[in-house]
Amino acid sequence: MGIETIESTVLHAFSARVAEAPNHTAILARDASLTYGELDTRSNRVARALIARGVAPGSLVPVEAVRSADFLVALLGVLKAGAAYIPIDDAYPAERKRHIYEQSGATVALHARASAAAEPSSAGVAPLAVASLIGDDAPDGELRTPAPHDLLYVIFTSGTTGRPKGVEIEHHAVARLVDWHNREFGVTAASRMPLMAGLSFDISQWEIWSALTAGATLLLPDEEIRPDADALVAFHRDHATTHAFVPTVMVPDFVRASRGSDLALRYLFTAGEKLQPVDTDGATYTLIDFYGPTETTIFATMHRVPSATLGRPSSIGHPVPGATIHVLDAQLAPLPDGQVGELCIAGPCVARGYLNDPSLTHDKFVALPHDRSQRLYRTGDLGRRLPDGSIQYLGRMDDQLKIRGHRVELGEIASVLSTQPGIRKCAVIAVEDASNAKEIVAFVVPDAEHANGDVIGSIRTRIRACLPHYMRPRRYVVLPELPVTLNGKVDKAALRELDDGSAARASHAGWRDDRIDTAIARTLAPILGHTDFGPADNFFDIGGHSLLIAEFVRRLGETLRMKVYVRDVYECPTGAALRERLEARLNERQSLLDAEPARALRDDIALPDGIASFRPFDTRRLERPAHILLTGATGFVGVHLLADLLERTDAVVHCTVRAADGASARARIVEQAQRYRVALPDSSRWVAHAADLSLPRLGMSDADYRTLAGCVDVIYHSASAVNFIQPYSYMRTDNVDGLKRVLAFAADGQPKALMLLSTISVYSWGHLHTGKTTVSEDDDIDQNLPAVMTDIGYVRSKWVMEKVADLAASRGLPLMTFRLGYATFHRDTGLSANYQWWGRLVRTCIDQQQIPDLRNLREGLTTVDYMTRAIAHISRNPSALGHKYNLVHTDDNNLTLRQFFERLERHFGLRFETVPFRQWLDGWQHDTAAPLYPLLSLFRDVMYDGRSTVELYQDTYRWRCDRVQAALQGSGIEEPTFTRDELARYLTESIGHRV
Repeated sequence: MGIETIESTVLHAFSARVAEAPNHTAILARDASLTYGELDTRSNRVARALIARGVAPGSLVPVEAVRSADFLVALLGVLKAGAAYIPIDDAYPAERKRHIYEQSGATVALHARASAAAEPSSAGVAPLAVASLIGDDAPDGELRTPAPHDLLYVIFTSGTTGRPKGVEIEHHAVARLVDWHNREFGVTAASRMPLMAGLSFDISQWEIWSALTAGATLLLPDEEIRPDADALVAFHRDHATTHAFVPTVMVPDFVRASRGSDLALRYLFTAGEKLQPVDTDGATYTLIDFYGPTETTIFATMHRVPSATLGRPSSIGHPVPGATIHVLDAQLAPLPDGQVGELCIAGPCVARGYLNDPSLTHDKFVALPHDRSQRLYRTGDLGRRLPDGSIQYLGRMDDQLKIRGHRVELGEIASVLSTQPGIRKCAVIAVEDASNAKEIVAFVVPDAEHANGDVIGSIRTRIRACLPHYMRPRRYVVLPELPVTLNGKVDKAALRELDDGSAARASHAGWRDDRIDTAIARTLAPILGHTDFGPADNFFDIGGHSLLIAEFVRRLGETLRMKVYVRDVYECPTGAALRERLEARLNERQSLLDAEPARALRDDIALPDGIASFRPFDTRRLERPAHILLTGATGFVGVHLLADLLERTDAVVHCTVRAADGASARARIVEQAQRYRVALPDSSRWVAHAADLSLPRLGMSDADYRTLAGCVDVIYHSASAVNFIQPYSYMRTDNVDGLKRVLAFAADGQPKALMLLSTISVYSWGHLHTGKTTVSEDDDIDQNLPAVMTDIGYVRSKWVMEKVADLAASRGLPLMTFRLGYATFHRDTGLSANYQWWGRLVRTCIDQQQIPDLRNLREGLTTVDYMTRAIAHISRNPSALGHKYNLVHTDDNNLTLRQFFERLERHFGLRFETVPFRQWLDGWQHDTAAPLYPLLSLFRDVMYDGRSTVELYQDTYRWRCDRVQAALQGSGIEEPTFTRDELARYLTESIGHRV
C-alpha cells in the first residue's frame, strides 16, 4: 500500500486496490459476497444519493449498523460524499440513539438493514435504507475527495456524566495506522480477515480499513458465532482466516479451543481491556495485544504476548508509529522509569477532540508544560515504563482505591486471580459496604474441571500466599460466564447487579446447632457483610482482617458472656477451632490466657540447616562496601535507611521487595519514598529485586541469587512484620524464619557482615521480674524471658531473632545489632508510618482531651532520621562489630508519655486532663471509629498480673545508650529534642491537627 505521508487517506488506498484488482473478493458473508469493483460501484451510488440530499463536506451521517455488506457500502458512500460517518450499533437503546442523532446535527441517516422500518427518534433526520439507494437510479455527478485532515468518523464512547461523548478522528490518523499495521503483520490481497468487533467500537474501524486498504477479503461472521470460542475456531478453520481479532475477555477461551486445530491463522489480535496472563504454549499463531483509547485512534501500543509459562512482566509493549507515550505526574511533569503515573499520548494519532464539547476537549487534550508544541491526550490510565522501554498498564486511575489506608489496584488483584488453577475468567470490582467503606468483590468463571467443586474455598487458600490481606476479595461470586457489553468488554454495571452483597454459599454447611456455633456464625455475618462461610473457613480468607477482629471478639464475648481475646482468632482462625477453644475455656480446661512456653521460643533459636560456621570476613569491605543488600526498603525505617546508605556510601544498594517482578519492586520503593518525601537518586546505584524472604533462596531465581550472594559485602536486615495483636505463631514466619533465610544468604557466596535492626522492646517488661531499673546494651536479654513469654507476639519474635543472630555470631558471623527505639516521625517532614500505635494514641488523647495516668510509661521515642543516620554511620566502623546499640535517647531526653503531652500543652495551648487508665479506656473502647479501636487488645486484654500490655510497660527500664553516644562523637549526628517546630510538623502532617 505504501502510505508514506499523512497526505493520504483510506479512501485513496481503497480506490487503488479497486483499480488493481476489481474482481477480487472484498466482502464475504454467509449468503453474499462483493468484489472490490462491486463494492466501489455500490458505494458510488450511495454517495451520489447523499450528495443529492444535501450531504456536504463537514456533514456527519449516522449509520445504523448491522454486520452486512450494506454497512460497508454505507461507510464508503459517506466518505465519497465528502462527509464523515457515525457508526451506531443497531442494538443501542433508543435514548442513546436519540442523543447521538441530536449531537450529530444530521439531516439524513443510513440504515444497513433491508429497509428503514422506523423513523429515527430525532425530528428532522430522514432514514435512508442503503439497499434502496443502491437500487435507485443514481444521479450523475462528481464524487468528492476528502483531505487528510477532514473527519473520517465520530465514535461515541461512554461519558462520566452518563451521556456518551463523540470522539472526532481524522483521515490521516487511520491511514497512517493501517499502513503500519499491514506492513508490520503482512496483510496483503491474499489475507482473509473477519469483522469481529462491535460495529460501534473503534476496533471495527481498524478491521475494516486494514482489510480494504490492503485488497484483502473481509469476512462477515454470523452474530451467534462471535461469542462462542469453539464456533469461532471452526469459522477460522473453514474460512482459512489469516488475521483475526477477539475481545480480551475471550482470549483464554479461544486459545484453549484452538489447541490442536489446523488453522491458517498467523496473528490473533486483542484489545479493549487489560490482558491477563495466558498460556499460549502450542499455539500456531502469534498473540498480539493492542492498547489505546478511542481518543488516540484505535490503538497506540503493540505487544507480542509471551506465554504465561515464561513468567514475564505484564506489558502493553511499545508505542506504534505516530504515537508517543509519556508517563506523567499530576502536574504533567515526566516521571523516571519505574515510577507510576498517568499515561498520556501524543502524536498524529491524537483525535481532533470531542464533538460539540470544547470544555471537555480543553480538559483532556492538553499541551505538555515542558514542550508546548506537543498536544497530548490524558488517558486517565495508570502505568509505568519498564527497563526495556516498554509500558506496563496498571489500570484506570478511577480503579485505584484505598483499602484501610493501602493503595490498591483492582487490575493487580484480577491478574493474580486469573493465574489460579481452576479459574477460566475473572473480574474484580469495588463496592461500598453499609459504612460507605470500600470492599473488593471478585467474580470468577471456573473451568469445566472445577465447575462443580468448591472452587472458592481452594482460591481463598491459595490467594493467601499471593496477596496481602487488604487486597483479598471480601467475597466471591461464581458465574457461568462474565457479562459483556456490546463492544465485548466486561460489563461492570451488570456485575454490580449480580452482587447481592451475600454471595453464594459454597461452604455454609457444618455449623452445629449449639450456643457457641450459633454465636460465632451470627456475630461474623454482619461484620463480614456476607454469609459465605462455614466452620472450616479461615477468618482471614473470608474477608476478615485486623480492623475487624476487635469488633468481632467484643461482640462475641458479649453474646457468650465470657472473655474472648484477639489472639484467640489468630490462633484459632476457623469457626471450628475457635469453638473448641471457647468450649475448653467455658469448661475451665484452659486458663484465660496461656503464656508462650519458654521451650517454644528456645526451640526456634537455631541456625538454618547446613550452617555450622561462617567464613572469615575482611573488615575493610565494611568501610568501603561495593554492594549492600537491604531488606525492608518499603518500610518507614527501611526507605529512610536506603537514602542514608546511598548518601554515605558509594555502594550499589540491592533491595529485596515482595513483588511480581523487578519493575514492580522498584515502583513499590518509589511509592514509599514519595509517601514519606524521601529523595532517592534516579540512578543505577540502587536496584530493586523481586524477592520473598519466606521462600528458599529469598524467592529469587538460582542465577539472580548466586549473583547477589557472590557480590554483596554487607546485609542490612530491616525487614520485619510489625503487628501489635498477632500471636507469635504468626509473627515467627515473617520475622524468625525470614532472618534464618537471610543468614543462609550470608553464608552463601562470599562472606558478608550482618547489620540486624532489632527493637528496644526485647527488654519487654523485664523489670517486673529482675527488679532492675536500668539496663545496658551488653546486658543479657535472657533475664527478660519470663516477661517476653507473656508479651505480644511481635516482641517474642524479635527476642528470638536476636538470639538466633547471636548464635550465628558465635559461629563466626560478623554482626552488629541495632535496637531501635520508637520512630515517632521524621524531624524535617513530620511524617510517620500509618501503622504506628503512638500516633493513634496521640489522636485519641487530643480527641478526648485526656491522657491516661500511666506512670513513667516510656516508648523510647526518637525520630527515624536520627536512627537511620546513626546506623549508616556506625555500621561502617569495623570496631563496632560484635556489639549492640540501643538507639534511644539519653535519660534526660527520654520522654515519658506524660512528658510528651506536657510539651504539646506548653507549645500549642492544648489541655489534657490526666485520668485513671480505666476511665480513659472507657471513653473510647466501645467506639469502633476510635483511632485505637483496632488495637483494643493492647489496652484491655489481661497479659500478666491482672494488667494489660500497656499497663505493664509502666516504670519500665531506663535503657542505657553509652555505646551509641561514644560511636557518634564527632559525627555531627545529634539526638532529637522534640522542638516546637518539629512537633508542629508532626501534629500537622501525621496527626491531622493543625497548629
